[in-house]
Amino acid sequence: MPKKNNKPSLPYSGFVLTFEPERTQWLAERMHTGVEITESFSALDWELDRRELVLLVFNRNPLSISALALMERMHGSGGSGKLKMRMSKMVIFEVPVIASDLDSSICTPETLRRAEPGKWDALIVELKQLCPKYFAAIDELIALRLAERRLMGESIREDRLNEQRDGLGLCLDIAKIDRSPVLKAMKVEQAGNANSILELLDTIPIHERSLIEHDRNIFEQLLGKETYHSAIFTDKSERSVRVHVVDKTDLETVLGIDLIIYNTCYDNFLLLQYKRMEKNSNEWAYQVSPSSNLQLQLGSMATFRAALSTIPTATPSIWSFRLNQEPFYFKFCEQVRQNSRDDSLVPGITLCETHLREFLTLPEAKGPKEGLSVGYKNCPRYLNNTEFIDLARVGWIGAGPQATALLKKVLEANKQGGRSAMLAVINIPKEKTASTRGRAK
Repeated sequence: MPKKNNKPSLPYSGFVLTFEPERTQWLAERMHTGVEITESFSALDWELDRRELVLLVFNRNPLSISALALMERMHGSGGSGKLKMRMSKMVIFEVPVIASDLDSSICTPETLRRAEPGKWDALIVELKQLCPKYFAAIDELIALRLAERRLMGESIREDRLNEQRDGLGLCLDIAKIDRSPVLKAMKVEQAGNANSILELLDTIPIHERSLIEHDRNIFEQLLGKETYHSAIFTDKSERSVRVHVVDKTDLETVLGIDLIIYNTCYDNFLLLQYKRMEKNSNEWAYQVSPSSNLQLQLGSMATFRAALSTIPTATPSIWSFRLNQEPFYFKFCEQVRQNSRDDSLVPGITLCETHLREFLTLPEAKGPKEGLSVGYKNCPRYLNNTEFIDLARVGWIGAGPQATALLKKVLEANKQGGRSAMLAVINIPKEKTASTRGRAK
C-alpha cells in the first residue's frame, strides 16, 4: 500500500504515470481531441493535492513521455471511495520523449507513488533540454499548479467577496451554465481593492446598456435607485445570468449579503441570506446568541410572509405551481476549505425561513451560554448546494411576482442593518415539452 504524503516541507515532485494497455489506448486517442480526460485514485491509500503534475507514459517500448499534464481534483467519487482527477491542461509532445531513468519512477493509478524530488526535477530539466520548443509551456504548467484562484483570507472584505462568488456560482448552476471557467477567471490578487466580485472578473464581457434597461423595473422595485456593477454570463445559447451588485457601500463595513434570484421562466423570486459558521471542536456551527438580530429578522420575514398570503396570486400557468411559496432562505456557510477546487461552491446548511424558525424552537437547537446553534452536529435536515440548486432550477420553490413589494421592505430593513444586496436575473428557455428530461416529444 502506498504511503501517504505527510511531508509537505519536501520539494514538490509529481508522478510518472502509465496505464494498462486498453486504458492507454483510450487515453492516447482522446489526448489530441480536447475531450476531457479523467482518472481515479484511491482516496484511502494516498493524499493528492488539489493540483498535481503528471508525466504520461503511453509508450512502453521504449519507455517514453507523451505529455505533461496538470490534474485538478474533481467533485465526488461516484460512490467508489476514490479521488477523481481531471487532466485540465496538457503539454503534448509531438514526438514522445525518451528520458533517462523513467523505469525507476514509473507507477500506475493502482501503484501510485511520487517520483523522488531529485529525479522529478532532473526529468523536467531533461524535457526542457530535449524539447526546447516546449520550454515556456512546461514552465507555465508548473506555475499553474501553484496559482491561487480562491479567496483564502479572513478579512471582512474577502468574506463578502466569497459570499458573492458563491452566489454567482449558485446562479450559474441554476441556469445550467458551466461555472468553472467563470470562477477560475477570478483575479484574486485584486481582492484588496475590489468592492464586488465582478471587479475580479473583468475578463468576462460586461453588460450592454440595453440589459440594464431591461432589468430596470426589477431594480427600482427591489433595490431602489442605487449604483450597480453589472455583468452578463451566457453559454451562447438562450440561457443567461445577469448579475447586478450594489457597490455603493464599502465591503469592509458590510455584515453580509442578500442574494435575490429572479427566474424569468417561472417568474419567481428567492432571497438567500448568508450567515458565516465558525468551527469549534472540529464542528461547524452558527451560534445564535440572545442578543443576535437573527430572531428579529425571522420575525420580520414571518410578518411579510403572512402578508404575502393575502395578496392575490397571478393567473395560473404551466410555470406557476410551487411546492413551497417561501421566498426566504438562509445559507449557513463554512469557510473556504484549503483543499477545495477552484470552481467549488462554499459548503453549508441552507434552510428556508419557516424551517429555521421551527428548528430554533426545538431542544436540539440549544447552544452554549443560553443561546442557540445551527450546525451539522444538531441539524441533520437541510438543503445542501445541489438540492437547493435542483429545486430552484425547475421553479419548485420561490415566491411569485406578488412578493416584490414585500421583498423590497425586507431589503430596506436589511440595508439599514448594514447588509448589501446582489440581484441575479436568470433567463432560461421555456420548454413546453419533456424532451429536455429525456422523454419523447
